[in-house]
Amino acid sequence: MNQMSSGSDSVILLANDLMLGSTVSGFAAQAGRQFCTAGSIADVVAAISEDAAALLLVDLGTPGLDVASLAESIPADVLQRAVAYGPHVHTEKLEAATRAGFGKVLSRGQFSAQVGTLISDS
Repeated sequence: MNQMSSGSDSVILLANDLMLGSTVSGFAAQAGRQFCTAGSIADVVAAISEDAAALLLVDLGTPGLDVASLAESIPADVLQRAVAYGPHVHTEKLEAATRAGFGKVLSRGQFSAQVGTLISDS
């Protein structure tokens, strides 16, 4: 996990897509926000403990990700701001994220088109 400074109003990306990580990092920098990547639920919990105002972005295609466990592990206000995304054909994963209480659930295409706005407006 990349470290960030406390109280930074950061962006946390739980994903293993390095290309997308670079894109998200660039938008976070433009918005004046810290950026970190997380590889596990434990990394997300640790990052949120450093910055309760963080925006969490979750790739539902992350290997081994249990969306319900993630949702139960983070504060409700973070979950309500969180954005989960995945391929539009993975309807079960998208529906699971909706049931778990993620604030926004988007297809990968929607996420890619909106990521800059999601970061700047949150």
